[in-house]
Amino acid sequence: MKELWRRISANPKVANEMYVASFLIAMLGLASSLYSTQVLNRYLSQGIDATLFTLTLGGLIALWFEVALRNARTRLAQWGCAKADRQLGEAAITACTKSQYGAVEQLPAQARREMLNGLSTIHQSFGTANVAALLDAPFALLFLLVLFMLSPALAVVALLVIGGVIVMSLVTQNMGREPTEEQSKLSIQLAGFHHTFASSTELVRAFQADELLKSGWGKTLGELQGARARLGHIQALVQNSSYAGGILMSMLVMGLGAREVFAGHLDVGSLIGANILAGRALSSLTRVMQMVEALGRGNRSLELLGQLARLPMERTEGTTLGHFAGKLSLEDLAFAYPKQPTPLFERLDFTIEAGSVIAVTGANGSGKTSFARMLAGLIEPGRGRILADGMDLRQALPEWWRRQIVYLPQDIQFFDGSLRENLTVLRPSAQDEEIIALCRELALGRYIDASPDGLGTVVRNQGQSIPPGIRRRLALVRALLGQGQLVILDDPSEAIDAEGCRALAAVLNRLVREKKTIIVMTNEPFIISAAQAVIDLNVKPTPRIVRAAAGKEAADSGVESAVAEVQHA
Repeated sequence: MKELWRRISANPKVANEMYVASFLIAMLGLASSLYSTQVLNRYLSQGIDATLFTLTLGGLIALWFEVALRNARTRLAQWGCAKADRQLGEAAITACTKSQYGAVEQLPAQARREMLNGLSTIHQSFGTANVAALLDAPFALLFLLVLFMLSPALAVVALLVIGGVIVMSLVTQNMGREPTEEQSKLSIQLAGFHHTFASSTELVRAFQADELLKSGWGKTLGELQGARARLGHIQALVQNSSYAGGILMSMLVMGLGAREVFAGHLDVGSLIGANILAGRALSSLTRVMQMVEALGRGNRSLELLGQLARLPMERTEGTTLGHFAGKLSLEDLAFAYPKQPTPLFERLDFTIEAGSVIAVTGANGSGKTSFARMLAGLIEPGRGRILADGMDLRQALPEWWRRQIVYLPQDIQFFDGSLRENLTVLRPSAQDEEIIALCRELALGRYIDASPDGLGTVVRNQGQSIPPGIRRRLALVRALLGQGQLVILDDPSEAIDAEGCRALAAVLNRLVREKKTIIVMTNEPFIISAAQAVIDLNVKPTPRIVRAAAGKEAADSGVESAVAEVQHA
C-alpha cells in the first residue's frame, strides 16, 4: 500500500485533483440508488411518465459525469504511475551500472536479471487500476453512512458482513506470503534452466547434458507448480469469500429489509436503494482486498530492487590529473575474495615505470584477472594502494581513470546493437576510416569485408555468435579506440590463431614505440620475452618479481625480436 500512496501523493497538485475527482465520483455513485428509490416510490405510485423521463435523464447525466471523471482520474493516475515506473527503472539501471563492480558481481547474474524483470511486476501491481481502487475504498464509508440514514439496522448488517470479508481476506493473504516467496525463488531457478537451454546449445548437445538438465528442470517446475497451486488456492479463497460475502449481504439486507418494510419502518424503494448502497460499499472494499496478492508480488519485486539500491555506489567525485604519464606504483598490495581462506596475493611492492612492458604470469585461478580488474579500478585492494603518477587510485575519479586505460578483459562481452556502436562506445566520435584501419591492423579486414553491412552489422546475444578469436580482437579494437596511456590486456592471445598472434605482436610493438605503459596477463612466451619485468602470481602469498637483466634499450630490442619471431612463425 505504501508504494500506491507514494505514487498518489508524489505530486500534491495531481493528488488533490484525484482526491476531488474520487469524491465527486462517489457522490455521483449515489445516483443509482437514488434513481431506484425515486422510480419505485414516485413513478409506481403516481404513474406519471414525465416523472420517469426526468428521473432517467437525471440518472444518465449523473452516469455521464461519473464516467468522464473516472476517465480524467485514470489519465492523471497513468501520468503519475508512468513517472514512478520510469524513476524506478532509472534507479535500477543506475544501481546496475554505477554500483561498485565487486558488490554487483556478488549477486548472481540470474538474480540480477530477475530483479530487473521485477519492473514489469511492479508496473502491473501498482498500476492505474489499483490506484483507482485505493482512492475509491475510503468512500465505502460514504455509502455506509447514507445506508445508516436509511436504516441503522441494515447498515449494521452490512458493516458486519464487510468486516468478516476483510478479516477472511487478511488471513488468507497472510497464508500466501510463504508460497509467494517460494514461487519467486523457484522462478529464478527455472529461468536459469531456460537460459542454459536457450544459450548453451553446444553444451547440451555435445555432452548429452539434456537428460540431467531436464531432470533438474522437471523437479524445479514441479515445485514451482506446487507453489503456484497453493497460491492459486489462497487466491480462490479470497475471491470466493468476496463473492460469498456479496451474496450473503444481499440476502441479509433484503431479508431484514423486508421485515422493516412490513413493519412500516422502510418503503420498498428505500430497500432497493439500501441494497445497492451496501453492494457498492462491499465492492469498493473487496477490490482493495483482492489486489493485496498483486501488491504482495509488487512489494517482493520492490524488495529485490532494494537490494540493488543498497549496493555501495562508485564515487561520482574524485581527483584527476592534467596529464597521466603512465607510471604505476604498487605499495603493499594485497587482495582476497570474501570468505576466501587465503589471499590471492599480498605484500606486492613494485614500481612500473612509464613506457615499460610488464608481464603478469600464473596458472588459472592464480589471480591474473583479479589483478587486471584492480588496475582497471573495477575492484579495490584489500590492503595497500595503487598510485598513478603518485595519485592514489582510490581518490581518482573513476570515469577519468577509465579514459586513461586501454583495457581488454578476459571475458569479452558486447551489447545488442551495431558493430560500430560497440567498437566506439569509448569514443563515439571515431571515424569509420580509423576503426577499419585498426581492424585491418589486427587482421580483421576479411571479417569486416565479409559482414553484410560492415560496421553496421548488428551484434546479437552479446556477441556470443562471433568466433572467440575474432571477438577478442574486436574487443581490443574497442579498447584501443579509447587512446589511453596505460594498456591492460588480460590474456590477449587466448583463442587467437597464428595470424592473429602476429597482428597482436605488431600492435604491441607499435604501442611500445608510442611509449605506452603495457601490462599483460599472459603465459605466452613471445610476450613474456619482450617484458622488462615479470610478476609471477604462482608464488604465494607474495608474488615473485623477475626483472630483465638488460636495460630498457635491450628490453625494447627484445620486443622487436619477439615480434619478429612471431611474425616469421
